[in-house]
Amino acid sequence: MKNLKIINHPLVEHYLSIMRDKNTGQTEFKNSLDKVSYFLAAEAYSSAGLENKAVNTPFKKINGKKIKDKIIILPILRAGLGLTQGFIDLYPEAITSHIGIYRDEESLKPVKYYFRFPKFKDKSDLNVIILDPMIATGGSVIFTIEYLLNMGIRKIRVASLLCAPEGIDAINNRFNKSEKRFIEIITCALDERLNEKGYIVPGLGDAGDRMFGT
Repeated sequence: MKNLKIINHPLVEHYLSIMRDKNTGQTEFKNSLDKVSYFLAAEAYSSAGLENKAVNTPFKKINGKKIKDKIIILPILRAGLGLTQGFIDLYPEAITSHIGIYRDEESLKPVKYYFRFPKFKDKSDLNVIILDPMIATGGSVIFTIEYLLNMGIRKIRVASLLCAPEGIDAINNRFNKSEKRFIEIITCALDERLNEKGYIVPGLGDAGDRMFGT
């Protein structure tokens, strides 16, 4: 799984363990998710293109750098909203788009109900980061990637809190073979498996419900 980047950091493991605990309340769950989002954002932004920028320090003029890409974060509603804090704080210039997808409980297939995205004629320097806390079957992420590719966007990454092997395999089978696109996924943990209902095991339950208290 060369396209899978697992963040290895003591603080990530600390806060992830808090979120996994079924006795963790809504406030503590959300606070922990906010903190982990900074680690995901730092890694996801590492692919951003740079350009030169003249900088006058107190002592001399130097060649500095600034972000060249137009960065768009695309949370998959609703749980994806929980990962936005770190991305916005670290780079406030990032544009926040939204895509609404829910999973049909019987077929487990994604259904789109909402999509808002900025209009750009030139998409060559767009850098889109999909935010989805739980990659279970991979259906929502695959749907979103295909949607973006059909729009002509080519620079796409995915940031996720937890992944199941089945979801990663599905993404790789769809995009990361032969001439197909290479899609990198950044996550905090690769869990054991999916259960018969399509939930990640050991996982942490429904991230959206625990985040919003529903």
